[in-house]
Amino acid sequence: MTVQEAINRLDAEFQETPLGFTVETALQARLLELLRAEVGTTIQVRGGYNTADATGYKRKYLDRIAKPQSISSVQPEVNFGMSGDGNRSLDIAILEPRHETEYDDLEYLPEVDSPRVTVRLMDGSKYFSAASVKHAIELKYIKNVDVAGAKFERNNIDEWSHFSSDLAKLGDLSNAESRHLIVVSNKNPFQQGEVDSRSTAKAQRRYERVEEECEKRAVELTEIHPRE
Repeated sequence: MTVQEAINRLDAEFQETPLGFTVETALQARLLELLRAEVGTTIQVRGGYNTADATGYKRKYLDRIAKPQSISSVQPEVNFGMSGDGNRSLDIAILEPRHETEYDDLEYLPEVDSPRVTVRLMDGSKYFSAASVKHAIELKYIKNVDVAGAKFERNNIDEWSHFSSDLAKLGDLSNAESRHLIVVSNKNPFQQGEVDSRSTAKAQRRYERVEEECEKRAVELTEIHPRE
């Protein structure tokens, strides 16, 4: 099973039992389960930190977290990059060990065989190496908000509510093998498959804008809504 095939499976299950997916976390949990079962592998990871981030009693806890260990390559809520870079958390990431990462110069790094995934420990948070993100997935579950409004006709995508931050962080992961944006809605705000009014044409053109912006960033877009 590929990542896209797992997403398609999630779509099929949503069509069968939409009331089983009433919140975004339910979609995330099910997709995580599918990917771990069908795509994931066991990888070696280690933590690392700078001594300024491990003052006093904190160090013994960081040392325990940093200890080399084996985990699934499929992880939820993966922070990447550096603290202060804004929202850089992925709903799901599939990680791939590397011989070198941007965290190799941290002051404390346990010895471990290469390749591995290095996680920076800082301010109570864990930041995975961006170089280790092989597949990146963002889920956007729109339940009661009209997201297909006139703002999507503007050229500045920073004004696109609900989408701009996801497009930005997926776009930053240009070295990832694949990047996915999954838009799930209860009421089909972009009116995909509808043909009954002038507003339908407008909504569909706005969806085409979303498709264009995803294509610019090599992001694979999947739109899921209840279908007959």
